[in-house]
Amino acid sequence: IIDETTGRDITETGEAGSAVLYLFYPEGYFVGRAFVTGEQIVRHAPVLLPVEALDRCHVSAWTNAGAGQLFHSPVQGSGIEERAVSLIEGEDAFHGTPDDLFFGRARLGPTGEAASEEITLIRKNARIHITARGLDRNTPEDLYYFTVEIPDDGYDFAGNPISGTAHVRRTGTFRDNGDFSTDGTFNLVHTDESDSQADEVIVNLYERMSARSADRLLASVTEVDGDRISLPAGRTLNLLIELNEGGGLSIRMEITPWNEIYQWDIW
Repeated sequence: IIDETTGRDITETGEAGSAVLYLFYPEGYFVGRAFVTGEQIVRHAPVLLPVEALDRCHVSAWTNAGAGQLFHSPVQGSGIEERAVSLIEGEDAFHGTPDDLFFGRARLGPTGEAASEEITLIRKNARIHITARGLDRNTPEDLYYFTVEIPDDGYDFAGNPISGTAHVRRTGTFRDNGDFSTDGTFNLVHTDESDSQADEVIVNLYERMSARSADRLLASVTEVDGDRISLPAGRTLNLLIELNEGGGLSIRMEITPWNEIYQWDIW
């Protein structure tokens, strides 16, 4: 298990939990699965696969899948490009955030060749931390909140983001320096960097109004210095939204290692 940012082997930390290996024929159709315990992963223990799944099959490995997302169970004949993971939509139409998923793929050799195949697992999701600067500290902090709209609401069994808009809502807290930010980082489906036509990631800042009025949109951000907001797998996007006096926004973005929060300067 590799931390993609640092290249460090984190297998023995146990962070990846237990795993399920989904097995697909060379043509991409589901044939079976195998379960791997967290202890087997930590000890690098070999996993024996059913004989019918050995001939040039694809292996799709997922770990750490708890209750933070819906995991679709494939049936005989399901394709590797069918949906594996879906974010869970709540009654308020906002989606929950996924677990700290790990993912890896392998292609087995032909039957009869005595060889083992090692699967490298990497973190699947992205993380984000959002800060707003310039809000009125005299306003109760529970009246401000962020929303993030992402173009994909899950993954297929090949590990690709799968189209379906998701909306995530996050409250925040005023810090000692007056910044308003989310409480720590949170997970999102990563963006598909290979799809230049993918829909935008949109980050909004709102002030909650009375029950009779629509909430007031204070800022809406889709790009920074002409670059669209991206959510890289296994890394943390830090976004600063500064509301300038007299109107206008200043936006900054920094990518840091997993779960590392960037400390914005005060100017």
